[in-house]
Amino acid sequence: METAIVSIICLALVVFGGMTMSQGFLTSVDSTTVSLKEIGQSSEDIMRTQISVEDIYTSLGGLYLYVTLDNDGQTKLSNFSKWDVIVQYYDDAGILHNIWMPYTTTNPPPSGQWTVQWIYYGADPETFEPNILNPGERMRIRAQFSPDIGNDTVNMVTISTSNGVPISAQFDGP
Repeated sequence: METAIVSIICLALVVFGGMTMSQGFLTSVDSTTVSLKEIGQSSEDIMRTQISVEDIYTSLGGLYLYVTLDNDGQTKLSNFSKWDVIVQYYDDAGILHNIWMPYTTTNPPPSGQWTVQWIYYGADPETFEPNILNPGERMRIRAQFSPDIGNDTVNMVTISTSNGVPISAQFDGP
């Protein structure tokens, strides 16, 4: 009789352990499936994102950089605080500066920061979904420097969207 009770307890433990393991396995498979779906969506957004530089120039003796971007893709772009703007430039003393510039909503931006100056659709300011760079729209970025960009220098800006699509362009000092 004692062996029957022990056998029943052992069998119950084996069934309970098997059920617990299968539940853990199913939870793991479910988490992996959700993660793969998110990766696929992110990859799809990246493939549908395309930006290009329409215009780039400096003004006020190298204090400001203006970059006009076109959204040539199929993805709406926003969340500008998650964009990266990295500038490599020479000052008047010939010193190379490599800076990452944070986003600000202040226009004009404080020194060492960038902002969205405007977003246009064709010749008109955007009216549909303000502060979102929709497909077919263009946006001007305004960045302020300290020290100023040097005269007659060749410099580079790299801009990366919030989903990781980068674009680089060279620009001349004033």
